[in-house]
Amino acid sequence: MFDNIAPMCCSSNRFSKTAIRILIVSRRSERTYAERALRAGASGYWMKNGSVEELMQAIETVLAGEIYASKTITCLAMRKLAGDRNLPHALDVLSNREMAVLSLIAAQHGQGEIAKQLGISRKTIESHCEHIKAKLGYANAEALKHGARELLGTTAGSPQQSLMAL
Repeated sequence: MFDNIAPMCCSSNRFSKTAIRILIVSRRSERTYAERALRAGASGYWMKNGSVEELMQAIETVLAGEIYASKTITCLAMRKLAGDRNLPHALDVLSNREMAVLSLIAAQHGQGEIAKQLGISRKTIESHCEHIKAKLGYANAEALKHGARELLGTTAGSPQQSLMAL
């Protein structure tokens, strides 16, 4: 799972210079998270709702030292390379910590709960929210909440599950 620890592991120099391969298995939208995972050093991103055949192909591809990407991700990458301006909203302007905060906002958690789950101060969460609003163009906290749910969907479950967004 690509949780809040995985970005550090994927992008760590210690792991990037070894033969370790990481295949992300996730229920999170590949349109939103796959590029971020691959940029962080993952060797592939497979959606849990994919077929067994796709999973086997992903595993074989990663074991062969290649990068696995679904048809959806390959198509998005080609459109991005071609300069398509109608791509899904780019969340790549957000840091990993800002993505974790946005994910918890989408899961309808308040700032106090987010601070507790991430182990940082409420003031730091407020600062992250301000940065997210500025980067994504939201006028206020209500617009941020609505936008987070629209971009990432409202997820049921524990706050820890929401951290899997990274």
